[in-house]
Amino acid sequence: MNSILEDLNNTCVNIQGSAFISTDGLVIASALPHDMNEDTFGAVSAALNSVGMQSIHDLADGVLEHVMIKSSLNYILMIQAGKEAVLTVVLKSHAELDNVMSNIRHAVEKISFIA
Repeated sequence: MNSILEDLNNTCVNIQGSAFISTDGLVIASALPHDMNEDTFGAVSAALNSVGMQSIHDLADGVLEHVMIKSSLNYILMIQAGKEAVLTVVLKSHAELDNVMSNIRHAVEKISFIA
C-alpha cells in the first residue's frame, strides 16, 4: 500500500502527502512528509470523514464520496476507500483538481483491490 501512495504522490508535484486511514483514525499506510505527524493526520482525517458522513445522513441524500477542505495554501481531500477506510491527500491549492482527483480515484481502486 505504501508503494501505491508513493506512486500517487509522484503523479503530481502538487501532492504533498497521502495516507490510507481506517475510519477510526488508524493510519494503515502513509507517504507523508517528515514534518506531518502521522497520528494527528489519521485522527483529523477520521474526524472530518465522520462529520462528512453525518452531514450527508442528516442534511442530504446519497453516499459520501469525498470531503474537501481548502485553505489559502492547500487542499485536503478525503476519498472513501470502502466502508471502513479513507484516502486522505494534501496538495497545494493551485493544483489542477480534475487531474489529481482522477489519480486519487485510481489509487483508491488499487488499494481497495488489495484490502
